[in-house]
Formats: sequence, structure tokens, C-alpha cells
Amino acid sequence: MRRLSNSSPAFTLILFMSASGGLTLPAADDSEFISVRNQIVSAYQRSIDALRRGDADTALQMDTDDWISTVVGQPPRTKADLAPYIRRDIESMKPSPEWKVEWRPDYEHNGTLSGIQLYDLKIEGKLATVLCLVGSTNEETTNGKVRSVWRGSHVRDTWTKTPAGWKRRKHEKLTINERMVDGRPRQ
Repeated sequence: MRRLSNSSPAFTLILFMSASGGLTLPAADDSEFISVRNQIVSAYQRSIDALRRGDADTALQMDTDDWISTVVGQPPRTKADLAPYIRRDIESMKPSPEWKVEWRPDYEHNGTLSGIQLYDLKIEGKLATVLCLVGSTNEETTNGKVRSVWRGSHVRDTWTKTPAGWKRRKHEKLTINERMVDGRPRQ
């Protein structure tokens, strides 16, 4: 089991789509961890790029056919439930040009971005659990000071290794309409 985390507690990918254990930091040369991390980051980015092009079918390829989404306070929804909505409303789901995907376990110290920020990854065999922020960051002036304000959700995604590569199996939106200022929860 591997887990990397430098932080605590993510507009979900495709708006509705997108564990526990000891802390074990991978060595800087842990090529398996880096490979899995990069494959998952690339899958998120390919999906965002497909959404920008209005290509719902390619965006949906990131997920397994039995993918499920849970959102706090709502019943679980399947890929079959959400795919028609995504195909129908793809134009309204296009992420803005500044949206990107990054591995950023240090967002609390180095700020947030617009898009998907993966900040924790745990790999156990053919399963991987990703914690990420999904949302947008804008600059706002408060009391004469420029602040970086992020709005979005914390998300936990479970990925599985398939013959076609890593695919997202479960999406859990842990928070809704959260706000952070300069990388810290707004209190």
C-alpha cells in the first residue's frame, strides 16, 4: 500500500462524474507510483480536453461501464443515468480554457488552480484512490489585499486497473460549493 499526502481534506469532472490506511510516502524514484499517478492525471486531462471539444463519448471513456457517482445528500447515479444528460448538455459542460489537471499535494502552501488538483493517491494492487479538488480559482480583493479564492468540491475517486488501462470506477463528491481563500478553508 502506498499513500502520499501533504494535506488534509473537490465542479466535478463532467459535472456529475468525475480510504483509510497508514501513511507511507513513496521514494522519489518509486517508478510504479509515478507511472500510475501520471496515467490517472492523463486520463482526467483527456476527459477535460474531450469536453472542451464537445466530445462526450471520449470524455466518458475515462469511466468503467459500471461507474457510479455519489454526491452528498443525493442518491447514487450510474454512468447509464448520467451519460444521456452529458451528451445532451455537452455545450454547457465545456470547461474554461484555463482548466487543467495537476498533481498538487501542496496546494495549501502553493495555492489552488482552476481544474482538477490531485493531492493524495493511494495504490493497493489494481485499485487506486484519488483525493482531489475540482473547481475554479479567481483572484478577489478583500480589504485591499488580493486573495486567491477557490470554489468547488473535494472529491474521492476510486480507479481500477483494466486491460485498457486505469479507469475510474467510483466518484464521490465529498463537499458541495466549498470555498477556500489562499488554499485554506474559509471559516
